[in-house]
Amino acid sequence: MTTPQPGRRRARLASLVLAAALGFTLASAPPSDATSPSPAPATAQPASPASVTLTSADVTTTTLTLAGTVTNASTEPLTDVSVALWRSDALLRSPEAVSAALEAESTPAGTARVASPTNQFVLVGPDDALAPGASRPFSVSGTLAELGLTQTDATWWVGADATGRHGDGRRTALGQARTLATLPEGTVPVARIIEFSAPPRQLKQNLFTDEGLLADITDGRLAELMSVAEGGDSWVVDPSLLLELQDMADGYRVRGTSGSTAGTGAEQAAAWLARLDALTATGSRTLFGSPDLDTVSDLGDESLLAAIRSASEDGAADGLDPVTVVTRPDSAALALAGSLGRPVVAVDVPAPHVRIEVDGTRAIVAHSSALAAATSPLLPDTALNRRAARFATARAAGGEVRWVRTPDDIAEASALPHGFRAAGLPEVGAAEPQPWQLPPLSVRTPALDAAHLVTVHALRDRMELYGQAAPDAGVGTLVDAQVARAASAWWVGRTDSLDAWLGALSERLDTPGRAIVSLDATQRFTMTGATSEFPVTVTNHLIDPVTIRLEAVSDNPQRIRLVAPDPVTIAPGASSTVLLGAESAGGGVVRASVHAQTVGGHRLTPDREIVVETTNFGTIGWVIVIVSGVVLVATTAHRIRQVRNRRKGEDG
Repeated sequence: MTTPQPGRRRARLASLVLAAALGFTLASAPPSDATSPSPAPATAQPASPASVTLTSADVTTTTLTLAGTVTNASTEPLTDVSVALWRSDALLRSPEAVSAALEAESTPAGTARVASPTNQFVLVGPDDALAPGASRPFSVSGTLAELGLTQTDATWWVGADATGRHGDGRRTALGQARTLATLPEGTVPVARIIEFSAPPRQLKQNLFTDEGLLADITDGRLAELMSVAEGGDSWVVDPSLLLELQDMADGYRVRGTSGSTAGTGAEQAAAWLARLDALTATGSRTLFGSPDLDTVSDLGDESLLAAIRSASEDGAADGLDPVTVVTRPDSAALALAGSLGRPVVAVDVPAPHVRIEVDGTRAIVAHSSALAAATSPLLPDTALNRRAARFATARAAGGEVRWVRTPDDIAEASALPHGFRAAGLPEVGAAEPQPWQLPPLSVRTPALDAAHLVTVHALRDRMELYGQAAPDAGVGTLVDAQVARAASAWWVGRTDSLDAWLGALSERLDTPGRAIVSLDATQRFTMTGATSEFPVTVTNHLIDPVTIRLEAVSDNPQRIRLVAPDPVTIAPGASSTVLLGAESAGGGVVRASVHAQTVGGHRLTPDREIVVETTNFGTIGWVIVIVSGVVLVATTAHRIRQVRNRRKGEDG
């Protein structure tokens, strides 16, 4: 393949640092200087008559506004319903205080604020009713001064309390909702890293499972990510994706149910690569195939890790600095990432720091939109609460790095509230690493397990042999690449996709239960001269041309020596007759064996036993015959002369 290469102007991602964590919102601070809320012990509560849901929380330098809905969760109408703005007195400034708040299981101390008419929203008047199951929207707001939020660079709990009449007609609390509001003292830098990667689709050089990658770079996910990266964001690219696009760019075919068809995306692949090469921001390369390092660590298979290392150091991403990306790792996976000798980015680790150090391994912390908010009743997993938790952590950490690999990540990373600004990675990465203890890995089922690993090893052996026998097929050049791709994080949660890819790869290598080539020869061969040749038939069972050489051994090479011919290329599905030479130095019977092997010496067939018989004397035999004839002629001539001389004497 001839392919374009990315430019050589990328700075190291090692010098960059991420910051951040979960979610959204904003605020300011009361006179309190507490470092964390003081929640009351959690107690069992009866079901609330109403559910309150927050849909937005906006903070400016002067105002806090909350909006949401109230839903009647009871079987009776609700009347005289109003919603009041609420905030706690707890001031959250440190990363530890924010972490504690995100793990809280009970409502922190606080009060409803009704300092002005806008602080309270009348949802249902005395002469109206909210029917069971019905919902109505609300919006409450207040100035920061009215709410006592006179200090900046902090986070507070804020929320909405609904009260009204229910059942016996007495006014009572109906429900509440809480979130976090954050107001930085200055502007908090937020950097983004765009990840270019995709599920594997390449089966061998110039052959793909489908046209999914073409759709992705034309108007799909990778096209959207490229448009974002062209705005100046930092980025990383999987060498596996580069290799596939480079293969597409010079022409390729797509596997089908009845053969393969010409691919249609060569120009689009070349154009996407050109756009990548033109990016001006810093770029780095990840490990090949974006491996799931938790699975690799759990399996403990050295050959799998060796394949990942080998494929990652290939030349598909020349000019880009290396980085190891690990998503939601446990301590073992993070240690494995650190052992690879590259800067480490830990994605979606719930750490309230920009950089962390775990048992000697340092990592930049990044977060995608997939990171859920706290799972306590205080912060149900909503987009608003993810943002709230995220910005609270970013303010406490002094910055944030957002990991962008999906359209959802793009949307989530584009909106910055008051007090936050877009920045480059070098600026965000100025923080010192902070000690951190990773929580246990959540229970999950990896795509690549021990059973799949057996299949992968069998395919690896098959690919190696196939590549040696058919060097022009494009299979042998991707052995490490395909093994590495089998451990891709893209298969997590998509076991069916992994099975389909491995099945397609196996089918491409399949020879319906037969060997790559088979060999046939007559069991007995008779030589009639000092040199001779006898035929050996070799049949190619592949759909690619194979190149083989014969290897023959005699059990008595001093008498009969077998001479292998030059390597022979055999067309797909064809048979070829190869002449094996023999040289005789004497008569007799000799046993020999012959087999086919690759040019590199890897055996392809078992030995075929042959009996070689010679009826000639060889060169020495012919010399003896000739000399004997000469002696016979000379002796006869001498005898004739003697007889003639005797007769002359008798006559005289």
